[in-house]
Amino acid sequence: MAKNINIQCIPFTQNGIALFIFAINAKFIYNRFDVSRRIEDKEKGYQRSFTKTRINQIKKYIDKENGILPNSVLVNIDSGNYIYNTETNCLELEEEGPLGFIIDGQHRIWGSNEAETELILPVVATVDLKPKEQASLFVKINKSQRGVPVSLYLDLLDLTEGIIEDFDDEEVPAQRRAIEIGKRMNEDEDGPLFGLIRTTGQSGEGVALNEFVTKLKEYVDPKKGKLLNYGFEDQFKIFKIYFKAVKGVFLEQWESSDSLILKTVGFGGLLKAFYDIFQLVSQGGKSFSTENTIALLSLISDFKFDSDNLSGGGLKAQENTGKLIVSELKLAMKADGDMNVAITE
Repeated sequence: MAKNINIQCIPFTQNGIALFIFAINAKFIYNRFDVSRRIEDKEKGYQRSFTKTRINQIKKYIDKENGILPNSVLVNIDSGNYIYNTETNCLELEEEGPLGFIIDGQHRIWGSNEAETELILPVVATVDLKPKEQASLFVKINKSQRGVPVSLYLDLLDLTEGIIEDFDDEEVPAQRRAIEIGKRMNEDEDGPLFGLIRTTGQSGEGVALNEFVTKLKEYVDPKKGKLLNYGFEDQFKIFKIYFKAVKGVFLEQWESSDSLILKTVGFGGLLKAFYDIFQLVSQGGKSFSTENTIALLSLISDFKFDSDNLSGGGLKAQENTGKLIVSELKLAMKADGDMNVAITE
């Protein structure tokens, strides 16, 4: 390996983890260390999405207020990208390519990189940590210091607790089942919720993963869930069918940024109403299909997911929204003779 980058450092250990501390130009850190392995775009970030406002604040602080950033950032240098010289206390680094991963301090690094003033940042580096160990370290640091977003914490469980191979195993908890369904929904390009489940704690379009998981757990719990008689793959299909039908019937509202259908009160209400709708679609031995679910929901196609119809916030508002959807649906079914089950003696 090319060893023409030499950085003077101080080695130390904490709880058996080898660490090095040194100072280097912020632009070097930005250019040579990745921010993302789960999200490849550096500007989206691994730990959480970048907040442009925060970046601009740091940039302004450095350039306009002569600010300093004395707190260290944390990186990991991957195996094979360095040699530590015990005689000179130098890290010899690869000349080109990514050196490792930014575990903590991404905003300070990006803000410093964008600033006109060149800043030297203090760096603490771990070495040779596997991605799972890096993710676990990130969660522990942020959870103890300022709180990692719940959606991001849930999204990282595959790394911090291990990947689950068989979701039909009764020992798999409801939370992990719900997380998996949410992530699959978010990644399914043909599905109704593609790209609409936020996993990194950022605000924006769609619903947060933690909100999705909280509502879904009661249905997919392997011991007492309302869908416990269905295998995991069927559970996933059921929710895909449900939201595909919801999107089909309420497409205009689904695509409107002014609608509450993909906000907490509307989406939470839809999940609260789900099981009643599932039973109504399936009554009389009918299959739970996209076609049959659309036929049922079309009876209330004029239902408005707006602040005039849905008021308040929090869990109570979501429960009320769910009750309102089911109530209007049942009234519409009574008025529609075609939806009534034939009674014969």
